[in-house]
Amino acid sequence: MRTTRHSSSVLGIRVPKAQAEALRKELASSALVNKSRAIITDGDHVVIPLLARPPPGLVSAFKSSVIDADFPLRRHRTDPIDDIRGIADVPDDLRPLLPGKWELFGDVGVIRLDPRLEPYAERIAPAYASVLGLRAVLQDVGGISGDLREPVTRKLLGEDTVTRHIENGIVYKFDAARIMFSSGNMEERLRMAGLRCDGETVVDMFAGIGYFSLPLAVYQRPRKVVACEINSVAHSFLVENVALNSVKDVVEPFFGDNRELKGESMADRVIMGYVKTTHEYLPTALRLVKDGGIIHYHETCPNELLPHRPTQRLVDSVKGGGVEVLRFKEVKSYAPGISHVVVDARVFKPS
Repeated sequence: MRTTRHSSSVLGIRVPKAQAEALRKELASSALVNKSRAIITDGDHVVIPLLARPPPGLVSAFKSSVIDADFPLRRHRTDPIDDIRGIADVPDDLRPLLPGKWELFGDVGVIRLDPRLEPYAERIAPAYASVLGLRAVLQDVGGISGDLREPVTRKLLGEDTVTRHIENGIVYKFDAARIMFSSGNMEERLRMAGLRCDGETVVDMFAGIGYFSLPLAVYQRPRKVVACEINSVAHSFLVENVALNSVKDVVEPFFGDNRELKGESMADRVIMGYVKTTHEYLPTALRLVKDGGIIHYHETCPNELLPHRPTQRLVDSVKGGGVEVLRFKEVKSYAPGISHVVVDARVFKPS
């Protein structure tokens, strides 16, 4: 196998066979797989052709490596959108408007439609269901709404939108019509799976269905993860997911406002995986975390204020104590000119 780039070589990712299919699905969900080339084997590894370099967190989570290799061309294969556009029940002049990107959560799909396709929405859904093997299709009509971060969707096909979505070996059961699942946060979820926290007590202040709590509990060895969630629907799925992933002895779901969680200086690590108003919960995080503990602080921030505002909010919250920034990362673009960022910081309380 060649590991230097030649005119015929293509970027690829080499992964152990046992993890190849899970990684392929992760890459496909982010449109990183080069579908014009065939996957090849290399001893007890598989090499998947890529369109672009994958996130470092994904590479490390699957114990894989990015290389250059000669992949044979894949023949007689069409892109799914070509099949969808071929069978969708819409006027021919509107076929090019059918969306070539979608979100797949288990066997439930979510699509956004050009306004010109709106009158044909329910006639379009069966084409996506047929080609992609879906049980239900939702239309994203309003993004994410409210303090509980609920998706605004419309059912186009199927009544039951509860699904089991598998990511990095973690089972997430949820109702795709009522619960947000951000594919843009995948790298951060993968990072949680690799975050060493042996023997620690962790508080996940905004646990949702277990986005961060589950990979931490499944792949690491914390003593306890207290997973707080105020949304009753999300909390019910969190409880199910804890059982589905066999971590009931580690994850302790807490239903209610995280500010009502009792205790002081009880957490070695606090995860604040929320956006927009996360800074309003910093006093609670500081109450819960031990002196010298770590806070993973998420925030949405105008790009011109990065990295100062998120780190300064942490400094201000300590009120005379100290903050050691361990890591600053832009997770994804949240809106034009606004980024979702995370700051990992060790905090020292004032004496």
